[in-house]
Amino acid sequence: MQRSLDDSKVDAISADLRFVASFTAALTAATIALRACGYRTITQVGHHTKVIESLELTIKADHKLIHKLKVFSNKRNKSVYDVAGAVSDQELKDLAKLATELNTQVTLWLQKSHPELLKLKLKA
Repeated sequence: MQRSLDDSKVDAISADLRFVASFTAALTAATIALRACGYRTITQVGHHTKVIESLELTIKADHKLIHKLKVFSNKRNKSVYDVAGAVSDQELKDLAKLATELNTQVTLWLQKSHPELLKLKLKA
């Protein structure tokens, strides 16, 4: 999560790529919550939406957050697949803020619900 958040702050890259990095951070947070509950999605059409929607069941996210993430997911798809330069500075700022907030929410949720997962270390 943090790596993508850090990448989203690099001014030397385009707003589109910084937007994608912010979205990746938010999606990673949602994926972590889903996997902490013992679930995962398979890579298929709509799997990002399923991961986003799972936030209602995992961390009990409100509908507004989920709706915003879905809107940003659509914007991310357009900027990646359809047209360059589609992301405004305000959209980038709003998504970066949302991704940071979601990162915090998931971390706090993990501390409360699955503290054992925060103690795991990756083996080299």
